[in-house]
Amino acid sequence: MSLSRNALASLIASSEPLIVAHWDADGIASAVTAAGFVSGRADFVIPPFTYRPSRDFLELIARRAEAKDLVLVLDYNVAPEVLVSMAASARKPVVVVDHHIASYPRVPNVYHYNPAAEGDPEGLWPSAAHVLADALGFYDPLLIAMSIYSDLRDGAPHNRVFRYYMEQVGLDPEADLGLLAQCSDQVWGAEAVGDLSVLEGLPYELAYGGVDPCQALMSDPRLTNDRLRAEGEVDRAVREAMASRRAEGRVGVYVVSLRARVAGEVARRVRRSSRDPVIVLVAREENTGSTKIYVRGDELNVAKVMKALEGQGIRASGKDQAGNRVLVVDVGQGPHERVLQALTSAINAP
Repeated sequence: MSLSRNALASLIASSEPLIVAHWDADGIASAVTAAGFVSGRADFVIPPFTYRPSRDFLELIARRAEAKDLVLVLDYNVAPEVLVSMAASARKPVVVVDHHIASYPRVPNVYHYNPAAEGDPEGLWPSAAHVLADALGFYDPLLIAMSIYSDLRDGAPHNRVFRYYMEQVGLDPEADLGLLAQCSDQVWGAEAVGDLSVLEGLPYELAYGGVDPCQALMSDPRLTNDRLRAEGEVDRAVREAMASRRAEGRVGVYVVSLRARVAGEVARRVRRSSRDPVIVLVAREENTGSTKIYVRGDELNVAKVMKALEGQGIRASGKDQAGNRVLVVDVGQGPHERVLQALTSAINAP
């Protein structure tokens, strides 16, 4: 069931939720924002770096939700059937807040609020944390600005929503961008190297620790070590990817083998360095054997490509925002050639 912004605020205001938040800076910021708004103490779960959660994970959600009023899913863009299974196993309402292009099941006990579900060409919903903050009227402006930077990176100063939050705290969207980068990249580093134990503790520390969130992030030596490891891997991976380029019509295809979860940042940097209208990065993670394909480009028609893939039984997630047109396919551990062919055909189609 789709919720209005007022209905969302009313539903969660008096609740004591179990918050299931995506593992990136936007997910963490969303979790902290929600925890500060609800009347009871929130508990948090960070999914183990997969959009295909196992039965064991769903059972964990059910156990953790036993003493809670509802399950609040933030910035975690899973398939509709996952949400149905989550609601069935937890036997509690599941409330989803997101900003990805998405579809939702029409079943009892699954609710959603996502004003960008069908696309966001004007960039009005650049982060899930902003979607939540706008609905609740409760937020830390710097934390929300960090969440937007985490998705838009260097394009953030061109986004009017980002500028609005920066101006609220007296910061210049361009001159002070480095502060947001430092905060966001601390979380990104832990995500990139798969440091789930650190990420699981962050919502508790930032929501209930009594310390300014950015100060807490930048002063954490664990996060700093993770970030330095991740940055080194990105530099190596970009060089490998650029050397692999081959042309497929309007598409530049790049292939890379990764030792950390840095495919998203590698795709951004490849796109920045490439002259291709659209880049496709095929990224295989050495430690898991799984493959993800990232597509970026100002000329990328996200909705059209997603529809073409859906017609071939291939699920993709994406965002269609000015300056942030991106599509991701999680291939898993199987062969990626069919997905790659489907992608390049759809992108090159008139």
